[in-house]
Amino acid sequence: MSKTELLFCKSKVYLHPTTSKKDNVCGFLSLTRDDNAPPTDIRLNFTPEASLSSEELAIYEEVDVSCMPGQQPKKVYRVAKPSSGYYSQSWPLSFVYSIQFRQPSVGLWYGSIVVNTKDGNRVILFFHDDESPSTKQGEKQRNKDFDPFGSDGGLYWGGVDFKEALSKYINIAQSVEKSVWLVNPGSDDLRNFSPFINPPEDDKAKSSNTSTDAAIEFPDFGKMFTQAKWKVLETIATLGAKTRNNVIDLYDEHAPTPIKQLVKPEMITEFNDTTRVYLAKWAQQVKEEAEQNQMVLSDDIYRKIEKELGGEILTDEEISKTNRRSPICKQEWDSFFDRDGHLAIPISEVKERIFHGGLAPEVRNPGWLFLLGVYPWDSNSEERQQLRNSYESAYHDYKKQWLGDDELRATEYWRDQKHRIEKDVHRTDRQLDLFKRKKPNQTESRESSPETPDISDNEDEVDIANIANPHLYAMREILLTYNQYNTNLGYVQGMTDLLSPIYVEIRDESLVFWAFAKFMERMERNFLRDASGMKQQMSTLTQLLQFMLPQLYAHLEKCECSDLFFFFRMLLVWFKRELKWNQIGPLWETLWTDYYSSQYHLFVALAILSDNERIIRQNLVRFDEVLKYMNDLALSLNINTILIRAELLFLKFRRMVDIIDRENSLRLMNASPYQRESGQVDTVTISDDLRRLLSKDMVIQKEGPRPEGALGG
Repeated sequence: MSKTELLFCKSKVYLHPTTSKKDNVCGFLSLTRDDNAPPTDIRLNFTPEASLSSEELAIYEEVDVSCMPGQQPKKVYRVAKPSSGYYSQSWPLSFVYSIQFRQPSVGLWYGSIVVNTKDGNRVILFFHDDESPSTKQGEKQRNKDFDPFGSDGGLYWGGVDFKEALSKYINIAQSVEKSVWLVNPGSDDLRNFSPFINPPEDDKAKSSNTSTDAAIEFPDFGKMFTQAKWKVLETIATLGAKTRNNVIDLYDEHAPTPIKQLVKPEMITEFNDTTRVYLAKWAQQVKEEAEQNQMVLSDDIYRKIEKELGGEILTDEEISKTNRRSPICKQEWDSFFDRDGHLAIPISEVKERIFHGGLAPEVRNPGWLFLLGVYPWDSNSEERQQLRNSYESAYHDYKKQWLGDDELRATEYWRDQKHRIEKDVHRTDRQLDLFKRKKPNQTESRESSPETPDISDNEDEVDIANIANPHLYAMREILLTYNQYNTNLGYVQGMTDLLSPIYVEIRDESLVFWAFAKFMERMERNFLRDASGMKQQMSTLTQLLQFMLPQLYAHLEKCECSDLFFFFRMLLVWFKRELKWNQIGPLWETLWTDYYSSQYHLFVALAILSDNERIIRQNLVRFDEVLKYMNDLALSLNINTILIRAELLFLKFRRMVDIIDRENSLRLMNASPYQRESGQVDTVTISDDLRRLLSKDMVIQKEGPRPEGALGG
């Protein structure tokens, strides 16, 4: 008989097939994993005690006690593979949609779990904690520690141990109904049935000072629907104008079978009058804003857009997809790959999940390497290891080119570049512990190079060539090597801002170099000697502002700052200096997905303007006032709010372009041949720059050869 590894079990778990106690079936709730299975390929089992041999019963009982919280099994336990029988149950966790945890309460003597499978079946298992040795031992230890509560803050019971064990092996996410946990949820599940991610309180407070009167307001859905049982209802941004049947239809369309069985339809429309009024007012505000923003178009085109989109501009489903979700944790990331390390789900699904939730810090190392193109999405673990070895060898080859060339290092250009790099490295993100100067008793060894020999602990920081901190030193080596790798561009001020977040997350010098080099493929246009790349982006942003927020553009023209020069630094280094450190990663990994557009950072910039439009128009009238206000936004931006607003603006932009194109086609079709040939048909022209915003293809601009005698930037 084939064996399987017993990862966890809980004793004295019962099936209650009838209301009679004598019919109760006592057994073990367990988690198992087959040999050579991927780490996340786990099975959930209920095994009746009566079906076990005496030897296996002893193993289950031993594992039950050894799986106490805070304890690890002393060895690997192997048992016969559980099977599905008359009372035996066994499911791959990939087949389980959700698990409801119902703790003991008045009227419910025994806590229980409800296993909801993807085919709509449900199994209820009861925890007889007064009989379970492991639960009684856990209660005894907690009473001894004067801590009777579980890790979730509720009273301790057997289901707490099971939930903790489950979370060790797979990704589980709490739904809006707090007792229900989604098992390895997909993107749609997280979007429709998990809570909104609310910004931290301090961010909310700061955001409220700048965006309370913003031109487009986004309601606090979490507060608005506190009585709603499932967040699919929260996708309806204009619910005040919808009928009960509209809501039911949306619910029936989007809710998975297990959810439909748990939710009563009458719960769906239980919203109070305050909520309805708030929603109606918000819908009206969106309508008014849409009408104002379309004034730049002709009346005919405007009427067409109004007819097609009404006052809502976006569909309910489009609005629902813009909410921010929890970051991808390690368990969820691992579940994306099979046992060989191949991606087991479509690349588009992974990118959509990253776009709307980001990556937890512990998975940024592999995640960023995929997003930046260091590792191909279609590679397996073995191929990535081979690439890793190849990258390391290639990096050291490039590094040797300048390390071993005394003549190169003696040139004025090289010495100037070296000085620029060392000066900027010294100033980069010194607030981080990683980059702070080591105390004399905290020195770490590093490889000495001819450019920076080993130095004493009593270095003089005025001498910028002396870099004692090993991480700053590694960044210096990476930038000097990149200066050699991309000889046309070399090093330009601002590149340290792009390098440091990558270094902090990856730490491996050769991999950081290649991740940075890949990042610079798209960012090189920002550092061209003739500034043509930045000019192009600033021009496109200006056109986008004219197209989407024409009244704000007109006001900025009056203030003599319609060139948007205050966005230059933001676009140059992707808002690195405007955001708090923990906000940089979530923004950059969102942009790296190219989920909607390879130039999505321009919609982030537009979202910042949109978020502050009313304040600017009502209170700022001079160039210096606008400049100061925009510069003062640094470190006070709410990244979640900005990303939600950016997505809504992009979706609106895409639909507007589509409607205008169709209207242009109709006008050309209805025109006479003479009118078409002579160009007398009145159509709306959308520039190539704006159309390129709909493309996911990366915009690449390379620097030309360096002119004779030119120094770095």
